[in-house]
Amino acid sequence: MSRLLRVELRRLWARQVTRWACVGVLVLVALSGAATYLSAPPPSDREVADAQEMFAADQEQWEKDGEQQVADCEAGAEDEGATPEEWGCDQMAPRLDWYLPPTQTFVPDPAQNEMLYGEPEVNAQDDATRAAVADIQASVWSGWSGLASLDDLAVLLLLVALVVGVSFVTAEMNSGSLGMWLTFEPRRQRVYWSKAVAAAVGTVPLVLVGFALLVGASYAVYASYGTLGEVTGAVWLEVAAFTGRLVAAGAVLAALGVALGTLFKHAAAAVGLVGVVAWVCVAFAYSFGDVQRWLPTTALSAWLQGGVVFQTERCTPSADGVFECVPVDHVVTTAQGGLTVAALAVVVTLLAVLVFRRRDVS
Repeated sequence: MSRLLRVELRRLWARQVTRWACVGVLVLVALSGAATYLSAPPPSDREVADAQEMFAADQEQWEKDGEQQVADCEAGAEDEGATPEEWGCDQMAPRLDWYLPPTQTFVPDPAQNEMLYGEPEVNAQDDATRAAVADIQASVWSGWSGLASLDDLAVLLLLVALVVGVSFVTAEMNSGSLGMWLTFEPRRQRVYWSKAVAAAVGTVPLVLVGFALLVGASYAVYASYGTLGEVTGAVWLEVAAFTGRLVAAGAVLAALGVALGTLFKHAAAAVGLVGVVAWVCVAFAYSFGDVQRWLPTTALSAWLQGGVVFQTERCTPSADGVFECVPVDHVVTTAQGGLTVAALAVVVTLLAVLVFRRRDVS
């Protein structure tokens, strides 16, 4: 088996598709770095000066009638049966950051995210879920930051691994070289598993180096702007954990690509099926209700991000008999997401092994 694996690894990296995949990853890194450089600059000196001028003017006005504005706010809140804190009466004083354009940082800035999106809402039915939702919303992979955008780009690396795995089998089937190879090694199960393991192991450098370059390019851009944010050891530990989960997911998807290539025999059909399934899961996710937790896209996101939140609607009749619907948050944990992706890959792989044992590949 080890001899077959070494042979398949050499064949994998000798293929043009694998080499083009390396080029594609480098292009992705370059485009990502350029997009970050163009879209994430801090406020210019002119913008800062304008903001300070407007802030000074409003601050002067606030010193004159700020107390009256707060009193009016508190009176209005009392008339509506609310507390002054709910109306934000204690946050009416001008702040300089209100007058500056939003500045994206490498690590999420909680104050910046709160200003852009407001206080995150948690609509959960129990304390444990509420705490889990809050943890996910506070993650470095959520909000408006450089790391959050890298999370989306990481999925493209997984797609590269999948395509390499699919083409590794379909090219040999369609060229007839696989049938010839089976005349030298007739034990089909050994041949299949050697290809699946070679695809899983061989795509690790693509995913690992690709994501390391994405992180490095993004970090360099934000460092040049001086907008890294609070980069701590805990942040780098989270990046390392995400990288490990990403590499594992890439290996699984590469092996899944071998299985799909074996089943469909044509790369376009196999990759097209994955695209259709992903589109349906994303476009119609909300309509699936609680079944969302078992969708492949939800499971993959949960595995990569360390948990994911999805919503369903809970409709109950009010006192006058009219149904009222409110969104309810649910959590898919890292473990559940990983097990779901792994189970899907195992089922498809076992089916592919059965087909490969009996199919004519000459």
